[in-house]
Amino acid sequence: MRRVLAVILITLLAAPAYAQVTRQDVEEAEERMREAQARADELAQQLEDAYVRQVQLDDEIHNLTAARERTQIRLETAEAAVEDLAVEMYMGASSSVSLVVLLGGDNERAPAGLEYVRRVTGIEESAIGNFKATKAELERQTNRLDEARVEHQAVTDELTALSAEAQDIFLSAADDYETVAARRAAEEAERRRREEEARQAALAAATSTTAPPTTTAAGTSPPDTAAEASEDDADSPPETAPPPPPPPPSGLAQACPVQGPVSFVDSWGASRSGGRGHQGVDMMAARGTPVAAIYDGTISRTGSGSSLGGITIWMHANGDSFYYAHLDGIAAGISGGTPVSAGQIIGYVGSTGNASAAYPHLHFEYHPGGGAAVNPYPLVKGICG
Repeated sequence: MRRVLAVILITLLAAPAYAQVTRQDVEEAEERMREAQARADELAQQLEDAYVRQVQLDDEIHNLTAARERTQIRLETAEAAVEDLAVEMYMGASSSVSLVVLLGGDNERAPAGLEYVRRVTGIEESAIGNFKATKAELERQTNRLDEARVEHQAVTDELTALSAEAQDIFLSAADDYETVAARRAAEEAERRRREEEARQAALAAATSTTAPPTTTAAGTSPPDTAAEASEDDADSPPETAPPPPPPPPSGLAQACPVQGPVSFVDSWGASRSGGRGHQGVDMMAARGTPVAAIYDGTISRTGSGSSLGGITIWMHANGDSFYYAHLDGIAAGISGGTPVSAGQIIGYVGSTGNASAAYPHLHFEYHPGGGAAVNPYPLVKGICG
């Protein structure tokens, strides 16, 4: 499935750009982003397919290399057995001597001689047949190993080319991304300002409707409610002001894990090195693109020595755990125990660990309740758009 470029709200510090960016500027930027996204989505799927094929070839080459070494040992053993037979025959210690002795006698010894011939010939044929079969197997393995290596190089070249094109697209889309994000941030700030103004106006209106006291020559006294009662009493305001209306409901603060042009596909369970199934989603973006906290939470720990994940971050939020891997680096001030807010920059997209250098991406995992990983694609789809 295709993904759209994630355009998230950047910090309200970008709001001043609002006056400098026209609606036409935004529409043109959005159109360019749509065009770039179409190609980025194609590349994301092609990259995932090529990456899976590269992993499969890695495993096949590894297994073929090991199998070929075992076959080579078997071939050497089979070859030694054939050589031993040849020496025995040459020295006259095997079938050639036995044939003269057994077949050169009387008729009573002929059947035994014929049986011996069958047995010896069978042994010799078995040894020779095993040698030939093992040699043929070694040749097949060698040929397939050569083919797999050639295909692996072709796939690696394809990955490099596809990734280079994707990187160019992401980098060229960065300005449009910032244009749209800045405009939307300003619009969101304006929306919140108007909501607050409306809330304050409603509160002021509710407060002003409280019935004022009646002033007499003797001073101030409460109104005579009995005298003033009329058929319009039902429309009279209450004697005390009602509580202010509650603020509009706000959902859980959240942000796309990659804060920049990004594309990804549902790769849950796809082939990965060592016969593993993919336990996350690979979010392809330009190297160095900021990576953000998905929710308000706390950094559980960071790492830099994993042979698989490379530079990594674990964060905990809302009772769940989230894993960021293959980072190019960790943001300043981020370490175990650091509280973070949704959208706060915690790292940068890279390809450390066992990720291909030609394929920068964020490997993102979702662990509900801190337990086993589940497919994070639906989650990031809902947040990143």
